[in-house]
Amino acid sequence: MTMPQAKTGSTTEQWEPYPHLEKEEKDMQQGFPEEDLRVKLRSALTPGYHYPRHPRILIGSEIPIYYGERDPVTRRFPNVRPDILIALNVDTDSIWRRVGYDPIQNDKPPDVAVEIASSSTYRNDAGRKRDIYRMLGVPEYWRFDPTGGDMFRQAVIGEQLVGGQYQRLPLLRYDGDVVGSTSPLLNLNFRYQGNELFTIHDPETGREYEHPEQASSRLRESHLAAEQEIARLLEENRRLRGS
Repeated sequence: MTMPQAKTGSTTEQWEPYPHLEKEEKDMQQGFPEEDLRVKLRSALTPGYHYPRHPRILIGSEIPIYYGERDPVTRRFPNVRPDILIALNVDTDSIWRRVGYDPIQNDKPPDVAVEIASSSTYRNDAGRKRDIYRMLGVPEYWRFDPTGGDMFRQAVIGEQLVGGQYQRLPLLRYDGDVVGSTSPLLNLNFRYQGNELFTIHDPETGREYEHPEQASSRLRESHLAAEQEIARLLEENRRLRGS
């Protein structure tokens, strides 16, 4: 595979935007798990930061990774688009403006690529895309199967690049039918809970990184319980004073 050459003397501000690309169609198997995982990753990797965009940590969906030489006819670069892309310590503003990730201009490939299986994409995820991520040097490649393993034969598959080849990370088993694996690079533990639900945990404590809506709902329930307890105590106080 021929990698593109960086422009001599170019800076981030001088990069030209890549051509607009239509988003890939998503089916029901991919839609919810992808969005849910992406939001949870943002909660885990950028706690307390108000999105949409962190200045140095890129967590995006359908961001093309460009590689190879420009086609002389279409004037487009070949690209591959992970369902979720994670890149640490990069200039995210320039990547969003350019609408694409260039490993040459960013001085490295993305740190993590994630694919969510569907009946129409899982073969490509395990074949062509995996080969491209390997040749680009993406350090970790993760595949999630919302069916629990009907397509990938395993609900969660993490692979780490070692000596130019991907090697699977250990599969971990928890109570019930819960399985998972831990990312050494991100220091996060991914688990499949069943019913198309993936969760993210601290690998040392097991604490789950909640979806912001889950946390808000839990906080509302806590506030409601506190208000109800206060009302009960006030009523009890009135009753005792009356007697």
